[in-house]
Amino acid sequence: MSVNLSSLLSPTVVAPPRINSAILERYQSPPLYSRLALADGTVVNGGGAGVAGVVSGELVFQTGMVGYQEALTDPSYAGQILMFSYPLIGNYGAAAAACEGPVRARAAIVQELHESAGHYAAGGHLRDFLATAGVPTVTGVDTRALVRHIRAHGVMPAAVAVADYAADLPEAASLVAIASNTKLSTDLVAACTVAAPTWYPPAHPDHPTIAVLDYGAKRSIVERLRRAGVGVWLLPAHTPAAQILALHPDGVLLSNGPGDPAALDYAVAVVGELLAARLPMMGICLGHQVLARALGARTFKMTHGHRGINQPVLELASRRVLITTQNHGYSVDPTSLPDDVLVTHTNLNDATVEGIAHRYLPAWSVQWHPEAHPGPADSDALFDRFLAAISPTLGEGRDEQRFAPTERVTAD
Repeated sequence: MSVNLSSLLSPTVVAPPRINSAILERYQSPPLYSRLALADGTVVNGGGAGVAGVVSGELVFQTGMVGYQEALTDPSYAGQILMFSYPLIGNYGAAAAACEGPVRARAAIVQELHESAGHYAAGGHLRDFLATAGVPTVTGVDTRALVRHIRAHGVMPAAVAVADYAADLPEAASLVAIASNTKLSTDLVAACTVAAPTWYPPAHPDHPTIAVLDYGAKRSIVERLRRAGVGVWLLPAHTPAAQILALHPDGVLLSNGPGDPAALDYAVAVVGELLAARLPMMGICLGHQVLARALGARTFKMTHGHRGINQPVLELASRRVLITTQNHGYSVDPTSLPDDVLVTHTNLNDATVEGIAHRYLPAWSVQWHPEAHPGPADSDALFDRFLAAISPTLGEGRDEQRFAPTERVTAD
């Protein structure tokens, strides 16, 4: 099926390669050319950056004005083509400190890739970063129009081609076929988890130890725990519960990560065993969904997900609103939660579940990223609450009670 977006996109469907020549002449020598094809038949031509090649994956969009490096290197974007809705990307350059790890996105799509490294911490241009990381990048296209299309029709497979010459790009029909035949992997954790247990010693021998089950953990999560002075075991996602318990951790953190939580039965089984040990447990993003499944709930795929740094979340107990950083395409089904699990937070845009807590076990989780990076630090105190549940002295003087679930509350 061919979708006519002539009223929204320029260039339009299955047109000869046309690009924003002003952008290319200003920023690129020699120019690259690109073509983006969606599984529904939509084809858009543009300029190119990064490296030449053809890749496919799930097309998703991110709405943040900043944080493009953090997004590109966030393991939660593994297997996906990342499109930025903000029209100017790269205006403060690239810095190693902004990376959450290696680049995980398969390709990038931007409207204007700015040639600037003006920030004091920048080590170079984003264009060079994309080339070094081997990321095929589409430039010079109307990403906001494409975002409107995805909002209306949902995320879908897509294919990106970048070449030195326009004549070398695959034909539009061929690229649409590649996108249509792309099989999206549901379990992407294996490609992102740490290869072997990694130990980060505590600031003091008497400080507690946290076991982090790495489903694709952002570096900033581990760094946030280490700033609190605790010891951290970063463990592969397939680590058996008996091996985790043999480390005698004082608490367990279930990390973020990519893919469909319904494909992670092995992780759900391990978390179920850890719940029986009654260890304090905190889940983030994918870890939140795994915990929900271990407690008996179901998850579902969203139309286009939440990916950005300004998602408003309501804390039901206090009626406070938190502005949060999010990156997920699945959500917990509230109708499937058992009676002993509370909904603690909901999204103010679409009322989806943003947080849960068990009524009797020391286990709770949130759908968003309290460590932010990028984004607001509204909910950084969630880490303090978790650590205070393990060792009260770690939470002294903190606002951990602000996030403590107290009773079942429903949104107005």
